[in-house]
Amino acid sequence: MTRLPHWMLLLSCVGCGCALSQALEKADGRPERRAPSAPSVALGTVVALTEACPNGAGGAGPTCQMVEVSCPRINPIRCLLQITEPAAGVSLRGTVVLGSGGYGNGFYATALVQQLSTMGFLVVNRSWEGTYGWITAEGGLVPESNRYATLLTWIHDHIHKGGKFVAAGESAGSAELGYALTTWGRAAILDLALPLSGPPMARLDYACVTPETPQWTSLCASITPHGATQCPTQACMLNPENPFNVCTQVSAKPTAEQLLNDSVFHPGATLNYPMVVHFIYGAQDCGEPVPNGLTYANAVTSKTIIDFVPNTPHELWSTPEGLAAIVSAIDLGTK
Repeated sequence: MTRLPHWMLLLSCVGCGCALSQALEKADGRPERRAPSAPSVALGTVVALTEACPNGAGGAGPTCQMVEVSCPRINPIRCLLQITEPAAGVSLRGTVVLGSGGYGNGFYATALVQQLSTMGFLVVNRSWEGTYGWITAEGGLVPESNRYATLLTWIHDHIHKGGKFVAAGESAGSAELGYALTTWGRAAILDLALPLSGPPMARLDYACVTPETPQWTSLCASITPHGATQCPTQACMLNPENPFNVCTQVSAKPTAEQLLNDSVFHPGATLNYPMVVHFIYGAQDCGEPVPNGLTYANAVTSKTIIDFVPNTPHELWSTPEGLAAIVSAIDLGTK
């Protein structure tokens, strides 16, 4: 596994012509900073529903809780929480909240849940209901991400039983987590955050604006540390017609400024946290989430760890190496 702490990313150009540092000097990808402020709207509310979860949603061992999440200026949506207790006889170490990618309307890796349970973690695996999950085209990803921040807070206050409180999300799930940190102040309740394979929406103004800007062309070509991936080429752009429609959440024809303001790493983003943020990428992930996610990872001013897992694609859970990397990060990050 290639492990790159925050400081190493800034020095990793040694031996490759310092392309990274030069790119950062000329076009570091940082939006013009505004003074951090409180969220423009408050967090929403969560109601635990009494109706049963759909058949099979609880799996063989976990229990299932259906909730409804309501947030300002957007429609309420329901979410299924698959709750797995720590294995019998194992001391409680804390809670891990897992978030799948895409629309978030599926549960994350079952194999990971079982391993975390045997380690002593209570695991909450979330799945948004509806065809489009949390990505509902109701004014942008920023207001829509309020749902996850609200849900995470409710899980902390109503399901978490003590010990460390950890959140991990993959791909678009890492964007939910990223918004929770940069926009909704949720670092205040977390002991460890694991953005996995992303966040692909770190800078939408880079990934969605066509033609690709010269600034992003240069930065995308240099931001991934030399030798970290096993990719012949690295994609830089999201398809404007990608099935998840993240480029058009804020508007059908958004401007670059609208896209920037709707990004995880937006001008008012909070970038200093009281805990570690551990980014993990697959070394065979040759898509846009790697360079775009690194724009945010590099900008965090508090402690970060950045890992690239060999022989592993975008779906980290899909290889033994990827699964082991996630388990190790949670294990070491909660000791």
